[in-house]
Amino acid sequence: MVRRGDASRMVVALTFDAGADAGYTSQILDTLSANGIVAGFGMTGRWAEQYPQLLGRIVDEGHELINHTYDHRSFTGYSTDSEPLSQAGRWAQLDRTEAIVQQLAGATTLPYFRPPYGDYDASVNADVGARGYRYNVMWTVDSLGWNGLSADEIVARCLSLAEPGAVYIFHVGSQSQDGPALQRVIDGLRAAGYTFVPLSAFAPR
Repeated sequence: MVRRGDASRMVVALTFDAGADAGYTSQILDTLSANGIVAGFGMTGRWAEQYPQLLGRIVDEGHELINHTYDHRSFTGYSTDSEPLSQAGRWAQLDRTEAIVQQLAGATTLPYFRPPYGDYDASVNADVGARGYRYNVMWTVDSLGWNGLSADEIVARCLSLAEPGAVYIFHVGSQSQDGPALQRVIDGLRAAGYTFVPLSAFAPR
């Protein structure tokens, strides 16, 4: 389980979930590149299939991939009021996404998994671990951009909740203003003394 990294250093990690539309992905990648930041991208296999060029750019620019399942189905059913997926169903979701990423970009999502909706329990951790996913990647700070916050509100929230070792979660989709807010979040964190590290600094491959 990775919810927070090294709390003894003024470092944070940025992660972005990609499961809806292309949204602000290109802008986010431009911003990360301009700032020399390596981020983590939790993507669904379906998103990767729909946007292979963006997947390729994410990989080519050195970002790390997180398996976010194929179609964002809750493994426990908690957030969707549905039946939990079986072990076989969970493995199929993981394996399908990994195969797509390998085929399209020659990359891997291992050893990182992020549960849709943040839904997990001991059985989820056991099932994903059995497929080689050693880290269930959660977060310290959720921008809540997906919940309709404005860019100004996202910036204020992300800066007020900053703490050493924080893992941030953003979304690339057009329904979230995370992309437009990102540069100001980065500027604010740097002004507060934080530097940026990749997810692998908190959870080594």
